[in-house]
Amino acid sequence: MKKRSVFSCVLLFVVLLFGISSQLAVPAQAQNEKPPIIIAYDGDIDHIEPMQFRSVAAYDATANLYEPLITQVVVPNENGELVGQAEFEGAIAESWDVSEDGTTFTFHLRPDAKFADGTPITANDYKYTFDRAITGPGYLALLTPFMAIDSADQVQVVDDYTLQITTNRPAALTETIVGFQVFGAISQATAEANATADDPWAEQYFHQNSNSSGPYVITEWNQGVEYVFEPNPNYWRGLDFFQNSATIFRVVPEASTREQLLRTGDVDVALGIPFSSLDALAQDSNITIHAIPTTRIYHLGMNNTIAPFDDARVRQAVSMAVPYDAIIENVLAGYGQQPKSPVSVGMEGYTDEYWNYGDGDLDAARALLDEAGYGDGFEIDLTVPQEDQGRVDAATWIQAGLAEIGITVNINAVPTAQFSELLYSHELPFFIEQWYSWGNDPFYQLTFNFKCDSFPNYVNYCNPEVDALIDAGTFSRDPQERADLIRRAQQIIVEDAPWAFLYQPDLVIATRSNVTGLALFNDLTLRYAYLGKTE
Repeated sequence: MKKRSVFSCVLLFVVLLFGISSQLAVPAQAQNEKPPIIIAYDGDIDHIEPMQFRSVAAYDATANLYEPLITQVVVPNENGELVGQAEFEGAIAESWDVSEDGTTFTFHLRPDAKFADGTPITANDYKYTFDRAITGPGYLALLTPFMAIDSADQVQVVDDYTLQITTNRPAALTETIVGFQVFGAISQATAEANATADDPWAEQYFHQNSNSSGPYVITEWNQGVEYVFEPNPNYWRGLDFFQNSATIFRVVPEASTREQLLRTGDVDVALGIPFSSLDALAQDSNITIHAIPTTRIYHLGMNNTIAPFDDARVRQAVSMAVPYDAIIENVLAGYGQQPKSPVSVGMEGYTDEYWNYGDGDLDAARALLDEAGYGDGFEIDLTVPQEDQGRVDAATWIQAGLAEIGITVNINAVPTAQFSELLYSHELPFFIEQWYSWGNDPFYQLTFNFKCDSFPNYVNYCNPEVDALIDAGTFSRDPQERADLIRRAQQIIVEDAPWAFLYQPDLVIATRSNVTGLALFNDLTLRYAYLGKTE
């Protein structure tokens, strides 16, 4: 057996949550030792059931409520922000072993780890969590195949503090996905006490309640207004780990109001500040703009089964005519970069060597259209969600760029709910969508977006060779083999041009300049415990 020690640092949990009882509040003395942190959010929590799709704010909440077996190592970048790495250390598991063939993972749990109600966190609770993920409600059964797990029987309790996972074959993403917040421990006793005949997994209970295995509990919940997260008094790292006495989450829908609250010092952190406001805000010496590169990729989708985009030459011509630099400068105000591959910049294996669609290659684009039988151009609707000003603005630049090669683009801005419905139909010809992969893994990203018949493959792209490359890379633990496979996959997809790769925006968070400990993990959610303030 190969022994892997688990260090013991980091934490993994984001913003927002709701309702645990006030009896779980941190003692007043501990609360008074460190200042609270107040965050102005641009969203709200819909629910906190950890295995159901939910709002961005709700993912922040659950990340601070549920503790996985292992977690990402965080490392400060050149600006001092703490960023999760592709390396893992122990959370509730203080160590773990991996068999020589890479198929058996044995996790040794900390015997002193407890839920917020004071009961021990045991291997039985993690077994219950995985059983619930694989056979219960929600979407997590989509994730377990990346670990080569298709049956709950592959997760076994050895004893109260030892859990063993056996995979069907070696898989590159086993540790990565085990470390996702959504596999944080759920109390089996709490779930069973609140289950009903109609709701055997207590799904409705967990929509609004949590017996936290993570660093925080929610002591106040006023939906649409304010939530108060206080340190979990039974959290295994101890109260000294927390850099604040509480994190107060305020729902502030208007961007201008969030900006003003930050300027006056009424909040310590503001999310969702428009890119266009950042340079002016940065002139205030009391404010710091944190711009952290991410692998979130915005793309111009062209439905491969609908004319004229069923012809790769048309898709290539469109890719040549998009004014990428203008979009980065005018839509993102420079806070981002342009990817040149279906694998995001900053992701393992990314290469731009196959990119042939640079700005201004209009003659080549016109020639391709003529060759495809569209020498006189065509007219097409470009659909975007009207609430996303960035996508609306990007559409206007695309409209101008494609006009240069004879394509008339009509911008169809619709409400987000309608946009999603159209997208999910797989019949939308031309649209701007975005994707972010939690695990920051190229094969994970390609699986969802480019495998034949994958639900989020809204452009209906299908190439059997690409599917085979994705499958091989997903289940290889050999770095060189994975590098070769992802390189070939990028070559094929870039040539097929199902997407025009538009931009990767930075994650921008504005704070008062005395705020410390901004920590982000692979799900781009804030981990509250690191946030503190200097005098």
